[in-house]
Amino acid sequence: MPVSSRVEDYLEALFRLETSGRRLTVTALAEQLSLTKGTIATGVKKMEEAGLVSHAAYGDVFLTPAGREIGWKILVKHEALTVFFCEILNIDPERSEEIACLMEHYLDGKAAGRFFNLIDSLYEARLSQKEWMKELSDALDKPQTPPCPMTLWKAKNGKICRLSGTPKIIAALEKAGIKTGATAENIRFSPEKGEYAFRSDGKTVVLPFAEAATVWLSPLK
Repeated sequence: MPVSSRVEDYLEALFRLETSGRRLTVTALAEQLSLTKGTIATGVKKMEEAGLVSHAAYGDVFLTPAGREIGWKILVKHEALTVFFCEILNIDPERSEEIACLMEHYLDGKAAGRFFNLIDSLYEARLSQKEWMKELSDALDKPQTPPCPMTLWKAKNGKICRLSGTPKIIAALEKAGIKTGATAENIRFSPEKGEYAFRSDGKTVVLPFAEAATVWLSPLK
């Protein structure tokens, strides 16, 4: 039965407590998740009704086999994601934890299996000091300018990488010589006319704002 991300957080925390040899109590769970004991007590009751834990009044909480398996799976995903963001992408540990907490609830099935195989392969390559891993790390550190419409472009020049307009607009742009792969040079915007002017393939092109918004640019290599 599917469970909510909140319940998954509870089960992961309980599994952490269990595998650290600590008692599974409402107080310990509240401390681990920075929640009130009243909130935790309500959550524990719902998990007990779902057959994920057992809980005697004012006593310890115990994971059932089903609850334990969910907690284990979420913890494994959390740790793998943290390694990926912290040790592979070199994101600071605190931020890596935050991202892992968000993603662990949505990665499942084939996507999760392939993603975690990728993490394992990259981690092993890093430990083995593979030359291609160093090249990858260097590439990841390069500053990026994501593609964006001409209406957001800050540079004077760019490469046309995408046309996102309707078929009619794309046909008109291509007829005017605007196509993917072409360059756009000396891009200027006239607020008075609401037009963009630039040079492409040696020709001056003038586009109204609405059409310029469908022309995407990326940096020139």
